[in-house]
Amino acid sequence: MAAASWIPVVSTALGAVIALGGGLLAGARNDRGQRRRDRESDRLKTYVDFALALDTAHAALREVARTPSGDASRRVAASAAVHESGLYGVRERLLMSGSPALVVSGEAAFGRLIDVRNAVRSGVMASTTELHDVYHPFAQALWRFRMVARVELGQRELSPGDLDREDWSERAGCALCRRISGPPAL
Repeated sequence: MAAASWIPVVSTALGAVIALGGGLLAGARNDRGQRRRDRESDRLKTYVDFALALDTAHAALREVARTPSGDASRRVAASAAVHESGLYGVRERLLMSGSPALVVSGEAAFGRLIDVRNAVRSGVMASTTELHDVYHPFAQALWRFRMVARVELGQRELSPGDLDREDWSERAGCALCRRISGPPAL
């Protein structure tokens, strides 16, 4: 008779353990799913932040290139333009969280921006062929990064024609390119 009185207690305890284990298992699955969504959200933020930092640094470098100044102040201003954009910090996040294809395309865009910075640091002024020659590879690399990011995020890669462009380098709309190559043949 004493053994029979333990059956409800043991079955209740066993039911509680099973229920607790099931709840913990469901919670762990939900936590994994939430961590995956959080990582995806962080990667998207990094990709967008990197593209925006490249654009911000480029705009600041263009402003420096419009301002005549001495060599020392030009070097300082060009370096500050890149540093103040926050590019270096977001680049580190990209290097640590991006896929190999995204890191490679990001590094290509970063390298082309550094070419622009170096040209501005050396005294190249805006609207010159010297700045023009480093701008177009930067523009093309930035667009390439955007397209790799789209694919990484599950979107279709766009072609320049999708956005009514001839190519990603922006040469077709460049006034200096048109001036150098002359009017189109009839």
